[in-house]
Amino acid sequence: MTAMLLETSVKYLDVISVNFWQMLISLANLLILFLILKHFLFRPVQRILAKRDEELKGLYTDAEKAKDEAERARDEYGARLAEADAEAEELLRRAEAKASERSEEIVTEARGEAEVLLRRAEREIAQEKKKALGEIKGEISELSLAIAEQIVEREIRAEDHAELVERFIGELEGMPDE
Repeated sequence: MTAMLLETSVKYLDVISVNFWQMLISLANLLILFLILKHFLFRPVQRILAKRDEELKGLYTDAEKAKDEAERARDEYGARLAEADAEAEELLRRAEAKASERSEEIVTEARGEAEVLLRRAEREIAQEKKKALGEIKGEISELSLAIAEQIVEREIRAEDHAELVERFIGELEGMPDE
């Protein structure tokens, strides 16, 4: 059993033991593998990453330029909009002033026309008045002639004369006023 134990221990020691030459060869392999990977993979990957980094920086620069241009366009649009608003307000103010001026002209014209119509109506009234007075004078003349005829036909007594005058005055009072 001791021999068996010894044999088993030796087996385990072989597995656990350190082989210096094998370690040296493994380190050399690792170093060679590192250099090969660095030469064939690391540098190209670095170049690809640097190229990608430059592209991203270019994209960011372009995006920043586009943002600045958009802000400039927005500011310009805002200025144009403010200018258009000011122009619209000016047009509205002018239109209101023109409308006010036109309404004053219309009122002035209407007053002038009303005065002309009023003067014309006054002239027509004066003419109608003269015409009516002329007609009344004609009627008074006719009545006077009729009274004179009646007086001539009859004898004039004081009572008849007073009655004729009163009837004549009554007829005058019954006539329309001027």
